[in-house]
Order: sequence, then structure tokens, then C-alpha cells
Amino acid sequence: MKTTVEIDDDLLERAKQALSTGTIKQTVERSLEAVVRRKALEHLAAAAGKMDLDLTAAGLRVQRRKRLGRVPR
Repeated sequence: MKTTVEIDDDLLERAKQALSTGTIKQTVERSLEAVVRRKALEHLAAAAGKMDLDLTAAGLRVQRRKRLGRVPR
């Protein structure tokens, strides 16, 4: 997709150096990828500790047996 935008020259140059990119397109794409990746990590971090896993020793043994195809005792 082609889009026309005005970008601060100094900011663009600093981003090019920080990302080690050679073109404006590479710089913009890498910058957008970094933003998306960071947001995904923030989302995962916010969800950490909010899942009820109900892990007990007995429950883990049952799950392990199921995974290994063993019959429970």
C-alpha cells in the first residue's frame, strides 16, 4: 500500500540508525513490527497470573499419564 506521510527527518534518521535499516520503507516496517510485538508482550504480561490452572501433584500425574498413553493406577 502506498501512503504519503510527513515524518520528522531527525526522528526518521535516528530510527534508521537504531534499527540498522537502509530505507524509509524498512524503517517504517521494522518500527511497526516493534510496536505490534511490544503490545503483544504487554498483553501477555497483563494476563500472567490470571489463569486458574488448578495444578496439584495428583492432577499433574494424571495429565502426564494421559500424555504418555499410560493407564491410571
